[in-house]
Amino acid sequence: MKKIYIYFLAAALMFFSACSQVNESIYEPVETTAEEEILPYPVTIGSLVFNSSPESVVSLSPAITEIIAELGFSDRISGRSIYCDYPESISDAAEMGSAANPDVDAVIEAAPQLLISHSPIAKKDITAIESAGTRVLIISAPSSVEELYELYSSIYRVFNGFDGGEEDAVAEIFSPLEDAFEENSELFESYVYIISGELAVASDSTFAGDFLSHFGTNSAADESENAVSEERLLELDPEYIILSSQVSESSLPDGLTAVAEGKVIKLDSETEALLERPTSRVYLAVEAISGLKNSIDSEQSED
Repeated sequence: MKKIYIYFLAAALMFFSACSQVNESIYEPVETTAEEEILPYPVTIGSLVFNSSPESVVSLSPAITEIIAELGFSDRISGRSIYCDYPESISDAAEMGSAANPDVDAVIEAAPQLLISHSPIAKKDITAIESAGTRVLIISAPSSVEELYELYSSIYRVFNGFDGGEEDAVAEIFSPLEDAFEENSELFESYVYIISGELAVASDSTFAGDFLSHFGTNSAADESENAVSEERLLELDPEYIILSSQVSESSLPDGLTAVAEGKVIKLDSETEALLERPTSRVYLAVEAISGLKNSIDSEQSED
């Protein structure tokens, strides 16, 4: 009996030993072709990390309020600044002061998940709002058309994350502006946009200067101080002068060709606001400026 047990034990050992000698060549690593799933969140915008889309927002900047609505999230806007009056869909949102003077108590009572603004907010107000559980995002206003596109993309990501639809959504929104660029690319030979009676000008470091440069040569493009002397303006002597609604033509120095030839374009406050608080609707400023220029040219051709 003992011999039989030893025999079976030896046989079992031989069997398991044979099984353990695996031919490694038939177990080569298998390459997977499955794409790794990319989740829309988290995303980082400015100083904040978003793990989900905010359900309620207070916006204290008119341009940002408009952009949020334009992207389809009017229903998330629970509060707005006293200056936010567009579009109509946000009119029912409660007014909560402004970035310079926010109604902190109203914001805390509304308890939005996010407060967003272009303009800086006092540190004490941010501290009070954040202590109550609302996150605060200060996002810079654009100083160029490129930065305006980036602003839309950033706000899109806040509400949609990286869902794959950003490029198409932004392209569709800016389609009218792209058409305006193409149709008016040679509107001016040269121009200067004067934004104050002290001869402050829109250089290419400003949004208005960069934007208008798509339609001709900005003679004041490189004026780093964003202001010129009367002598410098006479030296630049642009074909057209575009004036802010706040600037009188009488404040311009004598001797400018544009003044002598009647090529001064005076903006109205609505067109000026489009340049100061840009959104995709800035294409309407192109239509207004183009219309005014064509009217001037038409009058001169008749003379």
